[in-house]
Amino acid sequence: MGVLEKIIKTLEKEVKRDIDSQYFSGGHGIRNSHDDYFKPLRDVEPHLMAFVDGGNNTILEAPRFSLQVNRVYFNLFKGKERQRPSSRIPEKIEFFSYLSVHDSENGEVGKVKIFPLSEEHRKYLPMEEDLTVTLPGPPDFYQRSRMFSVARRFAEWSFSTRIIEEELDDGDILVKDGSLDTSFEGERIYLHRILKAADKIGVNLAGLSKTCTLPTPTGNSLIASIRKLAKDKNYERWYHPLKPKEVKGHLIKIMIVKLHELSDYIFRLDLFGKDDEAEIISAIGENTVDPTFPGYPYGLIDADLNARVRMDEVKMYKTSILSGLPEDVLEELKYHIRAVDAHEKLNRIAMINDKKIR
Repeated sequence: MGVLEKIIKTLEKEVKRDIDSQYFSGGHGIRNSHDDYFKPLRDVEPHLMAFVDGGNNTILEAPRFSLQVNRVYFNLFKGKERQRPSSRIPEKIEFFSYLSVHDSENGEVGKVKIFPLSEEHRKYLPMEEDLTVTLPGPPDFYQRSRMFSVARRFAEWSFSTRIIEEELDDGDILVKDGSLDTSFEGERIYLHRILKAADKIGVNLAGLSKTCTLPTPTGNSLIASIRKLAKDKNYERWYHPLKPKEVKGHLIKIMIVKLHELSDYIFRLDLFGKDDEAEIISAIGENTVDPTFPGYPYGLIDADLNARVRMDEVKMYKTSILSGLPEDVLEELKYHIRAVDAHEKLNRIAMINDKKIR
């Protein structure tokens, strides 16, 4: 048996592994296929929904610092129809973030400075003092790209909170790209703030994850396991509740959802709110009919496209910044940058060679 055949057999065995009773006892709270735990979605009246996403990209990077350009964007839909914001809140905010590494008694920490493109947008951004994170291990080992996203992640929380306070009302929905989980120190404070704002106004807060790596208690893919169970049901659109979590007295429901009958995708959805969960999930599903990606909200597709920071923008900012530096500083900066950009240089060489081969 050749090496590729061995890989094929390994994949076959993994994919065909049967779902057993252990999957349904504890863990994330999956029930077996004989329980009526798949809840059908239904046609509902359109709800006003805000969709929020953010993006960032690297302008300059060195072992001890990183300069990022960040963008957070939101839109409004009522069902399938786009709406205009009624308040003066901007549809997008853009800012630079400068993360620098400092030594402390407890190891290395990253501190972030924020430079909004428009000073009027600073009120929608997180406080700099909240953007200090402990770096796990030496610089060569911490997850660089994850650290670079600190400012953008916090900005998504703070901007979303202002959208709830200034643009939405009782019964409306805000859908954020990604889960309602936190990763960094201090981020939980921002999550608590948005939960308080949503609770006070009566807004339903949702987080939809494009990817989900949650396992079953036996280690299989949660998404794949629930999809397999769903074959026994005749529901075209459904949701499957999992075990909820609590954040400072606020209960966040976690579920797996299929939002469109023609979709091949199911997603993790986190939901906080007092309204009927089937009503809210069904309302989000009404926005998932775009033929380019049925089953995924068009509001999030649009938010993703508008929040992305393109490479031509990065090059423009990089050129402007480097051209403004004195020659001696620029020369010294090159040595810092070259400590981490050799891989990028090899990628460029590979791209040139690929074009020659074609």
